Amino acid sequence: MNYKMNTFENKTVLVTGATGLLGSHLVKRLLGVEGCRIIALGRNLAKLQDVFDGYKGVGTLILAEGDVSEGLSGSDYDYDYIFHAAGPIAGDIIRDYPVSVIKPNIVGTINILEYLRQRREKSGREGCLVVFSSATVYGNTDNGRRVSEEETTVAFSLDAGNAPYSESKRMVEVIARSYQKQYGLDVKIARFSYLYGYSKHAPNTAFYEFINKSQHGEDLLLNSNVAPRRDNIFVDDAIDGLLCLCEKGVPGEPYNISSCGDKGNFAAIDEIADVIADTANKNINGINVTVSFREKFQERKPGLMLDNNKIKALGWIVRNSLAEGIEKTFKEYLSSAHASGKKNNI
Repeated sequence: MNYKMNTFENKTVLVTGATGLLGSHLVKRLLGVEGCRIIALGRNLAKLQDVFDGYKGVGTLILAEGDVSEGLSGSDYDYDYIFHAAGPIAGDIIRDYPVSVIKPNIVGTINILEYLRQRREKSGREGCLVVFSSATVYGNTDNGRRVSEEETTVAFSLDAGNAPYSESKRMVEVIARSYQKQYGLDVKIARFSYLYGYSKHAPNTAFYEFINKSQHGEDLLLNSNVAPRRDNIFVDDAIDGLLCLCEKGVPGEPYNISSCGDKGNFAAIDEIADVIADTANKNINGINVTVSFREKFQERKPGLMLDNNKIKALGWIVRNSLAEGIEKTFKEYLSSAHASGKKNNI
């Protein structure tokens, strides 16, 4: 059962980062809303056309090429809602191209907020922005914590490899709160735990590597089993939470959109690999994917769990178990590969 979409009927919605996991699923969900005009913004028009191939004539979808870091002042549309999903998440991009991570997060957020502020001053027209934050604002995940939205006193070292991502997400939240406090803008903050689901252009992460290999019947080799468990959430549940937050959330407030372990979603990457292998073996005849480790078993590190009581109080719940979410993801990749005549398209 999907979240009710009445809020977005006959509205104009901008989704930045529309080719990514969250952005693309959000756009596709909004296409089913009566009278909703969706502007899907991405830096590469060809990529936008590829991701939304097959959706021509479904709802009112406008593909727009542009970089949110360069501003929205020239926009031809009056946006009722803006979902700011732009920004890389892959570890290799964070490591090798940190400025490309920081700019859409910080500069892009300021540009959108300035657009909303200036438009209201000129025309009195209000708009709502939902900024996308992440579990990385809670810092080190190895000490075994369950955190609520207020517990942000722990941070990664500034010279940590993921600091361009984690620190820019923290700053995004500071900026969002500041504009809400000083100018009274309707800004809401979504803190996502680790997302999984089908993505036409998947990031370079272990999850998608395992999905890809298992589709070929290849075994999954991990370094060890000491990775901490993490708070995972299937993308459909995350979109439900996002839309619920947009309608019912308090401006300036952050909300964890997370599983908090509901339905078996608190799992380490090796445990996720086991589920992926089982899913492949069940759905593809004649293969036997196994999971193995380069190192011997060691004691597992504790992990970070994001408390989700605040978003649940708005009426949202987790609907998909880890096994269900992974199976839906796997089958969508199989279906997409079959349609394109390839073994896989990850």
